[in-house]
Amino acid sequence: MNSPPRLNDADRSRFADAVEESFLIGSRQQFFVWSQSSVQALIPHEILICGIEDGSRQGMALHRFSASRYFRQAHFDAVADPTAGLMSRLLAVAEGSRSRVVLCPSSSSAKPADQDLLRLVGDNELKNLAAHLVVGVRGRAEAFYGFSRLSVELDARLGHLLELLVPHVHNAFLRVLSAERDVAGVAHQRVGRLVTPRQEEILNLIKSGKTNSEIAELLSCSPWTIKNHIQAILRKLDSNSRTHAIARAMSLGILQPD
Repeated sequence: MNSPPRLNDADRSRFADAVEESFLIGSRQQFFVWSQSSVQALIPHEILICGIEDGSRQGMALHRFSASRYFRQAHFDAVADPTAGLMSRLLAVAEGSRSRVVLCPSSSSAKPADQDLLRLVGDNELKNLAAHLVVGVRGRAEAFYGFSRLSVELDARLGHLLELLVPHVHNAFLRVLSAERDVAGVAHQRVGRLVTPRQEEILNLIKSGKTNSEIAELLSCSPWTIKNHIQAILRKLDSNSRTHAIARAMSLGILQPD
């Protein structure tokens, strides 16, 4: 039985640096810079594709971090296809090989590459692929991280590096997503506080074409009260007309487009 590969002193030092730097990541830009510096020192690559379970019926949401001018939107769309893309192929190959690490093309004659995965990689400017699946407590894949356009041999050493490094890549990217959700939540709260529920109701009636008098009648209040509400709405939305206020409210998500 072959013993697992061991890191040499240089790689061990690079790995420690990468792990330490990962705890400083709080944004998508920082994650990309880290992947192209500390991670790059261990796994030289041009493209990193992250797949994360998002609770939808589509399976995993895919995110790309690319330094390659050849990997374009059409290529990513094909790779991100939920039925014929990277996620489904990786899951099939991993299940067949009983391994969380997938190398394509594989340097091991004992593990011939999956032809559909080879075709997907070759047709979409990925050139090659070294991927690692993250399995949750229920034994199901919850995420994957795929490195492409690698400039090193896809061998046991690379597989060992993936097993060591990907858990830290995963934790760092989860922090990025968590920070983005927090920012989105704060932004939503701020938008929600811009206008009162009554003012939002008035905005919807204005959007439907109602006059001040018609709104006053529908809401059982005086036209003067409606006028005061509309003046407050214009101030809050930094608008100079009813039409402008409706456009602003739609752009801020207060009103939904028809």
